[in-house]
Amino acid sequence: MRHAWIVVLLVGAGCKDAQEKAKEAVKKADNVVDKATSALDLDEVQKRLASVKDALAKNLEALDDCGWASRAGDVADAAKAPLAELKKLCTLDLPLARAGRAVARVEKAEQEQPEAPSYTECSDDDWPKVKKLLDDTHPGEARWTDLKARWTKVCPSS
Repeated sequence: MRHAWIVVLLVGAGCKDAQEKAKEAVKKADNVVDKATSALDLDEVQKRLASVKDALAKNLEALDDCGWASRAGDVADAAKAPLAELKKLCTLDLPLARAGRAVARVEKAEQEQPEAPSYTECSDDDWPKVKKLLDDTHPGEARWTDLKARWTKVCPSS
């Protein structure tokens, strides 16, 4: 027992240099981990951003990628701007595309049957969901205002 205390005292008192080297080694290891984490964050965000852009170009949904973006917590500084772009695409551009497809369907129905009293396309399931989302998050967005006016022209009661 006495020998253990002597070892502790020797290590603690006589090895200031060793303590500094240990602190430096820990700091270097932290930097390596931080760089690796930053690279992983950036890589993940860039993959998901590319996937959402591809889905948008193909008029598809990106539920998995947008779900990930909505849950994404703190990311490395290098990934912050691409993550902000990803979130914007998910909360504005994809819902606008969905609303645009709904408007296109009602306008097509109106062109095909201009004298019809109403159109079943006005009961579109997408429209109320997208309308609530965009009215809550981007009420003054010009593209959204235009789509609402076009919808209301064909479907005045919805």
